[in-house]
Amino acid sequence: MTAHGKGAETERTMDLGRLNERVSAARAETEARGETFYPGASRIHLASFPPKERWNDWVELDSKAWPERVERRYLLVPTTCFNCESACGLLAYVDRENLQVRKFEGNPEHPASRGRNCAKGPATLNQVTDPDRILYPLKRAGGRGEGRWVRVGWDEVLDELADRIGTAPRGEWTGTTRTQTSALPAPGPAISSGAAWTAPAPTTPTPT
Repeated sequence: MTAHGKGAETERTMDLGRLNERVSAARAETEARGETFYPGASRIHLASFPPKERWNDWVELDSKAWPERVERRYLLVPTTCFNCESACGLLAYVDRENLQVRKFEGNPEHPASRGRNCAKGPATLNQVTDPDRILYPLKRAGGRGEGRWVRVGWDEVLDELADRIGTAPRGEWTGTTRTQTSALPAPGPAISSGAAWTAPAPTTPTPT
C-alpha cells in the first residue's frame, strides 16, 4: 500500500471513529434526558424509533425539501395494522399543522411486533387516502352478489350486531338472508327446547 493509500485509510478510520463518538453521544444524551432509547440493528448506538417521551411533539427534517433543512412536527399516535390477522403495532405520524397522517412506522412499545413490520404496515397509508375507501356503514339491500347497498347509522349497526352476538349461540336469530344456527352448544347452561344444556363429562381415551 502506498503512503497515499495509508493516509486515506487512516483518514477513513478517524472519520468512522468521530462518527461513532457522535452517535454514541446521542445515545448518552438521550438517556441523560431520561428518555427511552430504542436500539437499532446494531444494538449499540443507533436508535430505530423516536423516544416515547416525545411522541406528542416529534420533529423530523422533510426529506422532500432536501437540500433545505425544513422541519416537520408530528404527533405520533399508536395504532394497529389491519392488513392481516397479526395486527402488528404501528405509529401514525400525524402532521401537527393540518392533522393529516403522513406515514406509518412500527411501534416499539407494541408487545408482539415490537416495532417490526412487513411491507404492508407502512403501505397502510395508501388505504387511508384511497378515494374509494368506505367512509360509513353499509348494509346489503339485495341478494348476495348483487352489489346493492344502503347507508345506515352506527347505532343501527351496533344494535343489530349486539342482537346477533347475543342470540347466535342459542340459534334464535333469523337474518334477512339466512338463518343463523349454532353448530355447537354455548359454553355453560343454555336454553334449547325448554331444557337446560349440560356439558358432557370428559372421557379418558382407552389405551390401544
